[in-house]
Amino acid sequence: MQSKKMKNDIASLIAFLILAVLPFVFSCGGNRAETSSVEEPEVSGDDSFEEFYKRFHKDSAFQMEHITFPLQGLPMMADSFLINYGTFFYEKEGWKILQEVDWDTAQNFVRTLEYTGLDIINEFICTHDNFCIARRFAKLHDGWYLVYYSDLNYRGGGF
Repeated sequence: MQSKKMKNDIASLIAFLILAVLPFVFSCGGNRAETSSVEEPEVSGDDSFEEFYKRFHKDSAFQMEHITFPLQGLPMMADSFLINYGTFFYEKEGWKILQEVDWDTAQNFVRTLEYTGLDIINEFICTHDNFCIARRFAKLHDGWYLVYYSDLNYRGGGF
């Protein structure tokens, strides 16, 4: 009985430490990590994904207009119940504007773009210990939109 409580206390302490350390992981540079970038996929049309991506992060009004609210996804450090069974949606009210990262100088992150060929691009921004932010962009009738956003979570598989 005592050892079960001790195991629960240790698990709680480890979870707390992970949550306390993560902000430092993302704010501090390091020499061990490498930055990875993926070449821009070929996308037909007047407005390329690269142009959309830059404007999306620089123009907050444009960003808000190009998110499909309510936006499906996951909150930061979602619990396993929500990941397996729940559906989470971000609302327009309370949305925090996403900022662009300079991938040429970013450290501690690996960025991967997966182009599906169906005008859908999955983006994963991960630490080397598999904590990732996942975003899905889709080209809809009038341009590119953010259609899925998973804040920082452990990525044991796809999303």
